[in-house]
Amino acid sequence: MLDKLDALKIFCTAAQTLKFREAATQLGLAPQQVTRGIAELESQLGEMLFLRNTRQIKLTPFGQQFWPKAERLLVESEALFSEGQRRNEQSMAGKVRITLPPLFENRDIICQLLHQLSDYPEIAIEWHNTGRHLNIIDEQIDIGIRIGAVPDNRYIVKTIRPVGVQIVAAPALIQRLGEPADLKALQLHYPLSALSNSNSGRIWPWQFANDNSFFPANPAFVAFDIDSELAAALAGRTVSQLADITVRPFLQRGELVNLLPALNYQPWQLYIFRPHLPLLPARVRLVFDLLTQILREHFAH
Repeated sequence: MLDKLDALKIFCTAAQTLKFREAATQLGLAPQQVTRGIAELESQLGEMLFLRNTRQIKLTPFGQQFWPKAERLLVESEALFSEGQRRNEQSMAGKVRITLPPLFENRDIICQLLHQLSDYPEIAIEWHNTGRHLNIIDEQIDIGIRIGAVPDNRYIVKTIRPVGVQIVAAPALIQRLGEPADLKALQLHYPLSALSNSNSGRIWPWQFANDNSFFPANPAFVAFDIDSELAAALAGRTVSQLADITVRPFLQRGELVNLLPALNYQPWQLYIFRPHLPLLPARVRLVFDLLTQILREHFAH
């Protein structure tokens, strides 16, 4: 069974040419498809549209009356779908709100995203680079990037890579104090940093692969963002426990040293997610797909 609009296109083309084979050529169809389409339309209408004999084809009186109505309906349907296309183009204009934790690559991610959006100047990005977990439903956030446990099926989620934490310090500090023999020595004899949990106001615990954990009792430096805690470690002021995706370029350049590597802990995922919406604006889908690709390139193993 042909779509009714397709059947009308076949009829109108055949009515104009009065040759089924020529109509088939214009429509890019096989001649038998044209014959079948006309037969199906006549069956639905309960009227003959064409008089056919071995020499010629001509419209019946009903076909002559039906032709302009069919042409008008096709024009109106094209206008309707064109309006839908215009609305789709308009959906590429507007704001896309994104929340993510402070990441060292933040500037690079923004630059790459905006470069790839250069063909869409009407898309406005609202970038919430914060350690506070914004509720993306209540605060009408379009896209979230987080490190932690992957959320439930209320969201569309794309995982980027596993994320863990590593104990790090500058070589100058290790040269001065030596490497800690174990966790107890680390806890008692080394200047530790602490990261404040912006949601609770308390500091985050240090966690380890052997299931041990502790809170730095007398931190030498308390930070309210990851970049500041990283700066304290790079300055040789503290031993810090930081996300592996944050410290990896400094470890590669020798600016930091991974202490007690057997205790490196990898409990989380870096992931990007968005609400499960039945009608997702095209601009949000575009930014979501671009960010997924950018994050996977940036944080590839």
